Amino acid sequence: MVFIIKENFLDKEFFNDLKKILFSDDIGWYFRNHLTTFNKDNYWFNHCFFNNFTVFSSIFDQFIKPILFKLNAKALVEARANLYVKNNVAYQSDWHVDRPFECTTAILYMNTCNGYTLINKDKKLKINSEENKILIFNSQTEHAIVSQTDVNRRIIINFNYF
Repeated sequence: MVFIIKENFLDKEFFNDLKKILFSDDIGWYFRNHLTTFNKDNYWFNHCFFNNFTVFSSIFDQFIKPILFKLNAKALVEARANLYVKNNVAYQSDWHVDRPFECTTAILYMNTCNGYTLINKDKKLKINSEENKILIFNSQTEHAIVSQTDVNRRIIINFNYF
């Protein structure tokens, strides 16, 4: 399994401007009942930037398009920010793939915390949630999220693209 990790992925000023918006009280977050199909005990929130050939966010052009350009994306399937709230006990989502077809998945970590991403179900490789780091892998790679217990919010941006 091949994956790429890039630290300090975005220009610091650009990243901080995006982070300021995502952590502000001025952006809409939508409640999601469960993390994955089989994991129905843990909830989360998302802010959809793009899905089903439609832009849903007013900050898409300003922030998401430049990131897609940096990723060398040719076509976008979906881009969304995920917000996980603090729990006293960490939980793991089910192992899952993002899409039923092959494309590329990228996870941009918006803050540092003790939550992380697991990839490779057999080896359970741990990718720490560290501010301005991006993890890129084939969308057919099984992965899972592990929630944080140290900060109130863990925010990532998830991209699926060609």
